[in-house]
Amino acid sequence: MIGRTRLICSCVFLLLAAVLSGARAADVLKPTVDLSVYGHVSSIVWVVKNLDPVLDYWQQLGLKNVQRTEVAAALVYRGKAAPTTAKSAFGHVGDVLIEWIQPVAGHNLYTEFLTRHGDGVLALGYAVKSDQELERQIEYFRSKGVDVAQRTEWKGAKGTGHGAYLDTAAKGGGFTVALYYDPDGPAPGDVSQPGNAFPFTKFNHYAFIVRDVRSVRDYWQALGLGGMQVDHNISVNRAYRGQPGKFEMELGWWHWGAAPFEWVQSTQGPNVYEEYLKKHGEGFHHFGVDVGDMDAAAKMLEGKGARRSQWGGWDTPTAKGRFAYLDTDSHGGVTLELIWNQPMPK
Repeated sequence: MIGRTRLICSCVFLLLAAVLSGARAADVLKPTVDLSVYGHVSSIVWVVKNLDPVLDYWQQLGLKNVQRTEVAAALVYRGKAAPTTAKSAFGHVGDVLIEWIQPVAGHNLYTEFLTRHGDGVLALGYAVKSDQELERQIEYFRSKGVDVAQRTEWKGAKGTGHGAYLDTAAKGGGFTVALYYDPDGPAPGDVSQPGNAFPFTKFNHYAFIVRDVRSVRDYWQALGLGGMQVDHNISVNRAYRGQPGKFEMELGWWHWGAAPFEWVQSTQGPNVYEEYLKKHGEGFHHFGVDVGDMDAAAKMLEGKGARRSQWGGWDTPTAKGRFAYLDTDSHGGVTLELIWNQPMPK
């Protein structure tokens, strides 16, 4: 009788937790910004101190058709002219453009970022369809108290392109929003890009490490990018640097875009999140990619120089799976995460 009572209580608790979780999800404020712009990350701006070895490493892991070049640009950095020269490179994962930048001469947002953060992803970019739309989006954020940190301009085959980095990183968990109009750019959703080797076919999600996920949530919500449900997470089968893991975290999610955003606040370590904060401060930590066989993928990438640093899984009534972070931060300040979702019965 006692055992049956405990079983009933457990079932009631799980049902109540599921109902409350669903209620919290329903209460999350929807974004009010234009999702035809902000619903899809079009580009990743990745800034490094020494470009060639970073590219060599990631090409070894599976990125292909990376085009290296040198550029000279007349930037406007925090309201002042900032002539800049840089080494740069371009590649794709699916329809997302990756632009790597190594500043060579000049003082600009790229050098500011390297001084503050070190190598890593400076910004995620959103493409607009015209210069007029670019200015409308800039004015929208200006009305919310957000200035432009840097403007860019470049000559293309079909006209002059313009871009703007918004000054959102300090309060937004290290996330800089970049907006740009590129007359030579592909149409939104165009995936006809040269293929990479496995697993760089498509980004599963983008993730940031923050010190206070609720403060970051409130900042972005005030700008119109929606709220986020925040839950305490304790993964199953945890491991950190080859030892049993004790890590716990608060997780916030944006689920309204083409690829979700994850916001991670460590609450118990040691873990890779605390390593990242100590080395870089808040900012972009990893992008995730889907794999069909976690063990095979981890073994293959370890053979290419990317060992696992932290791993675990999740096991809920509606979803089961595994994750593994690869120890790639020393090669450009970005971590690669492998995601395996266990097929669930329908």
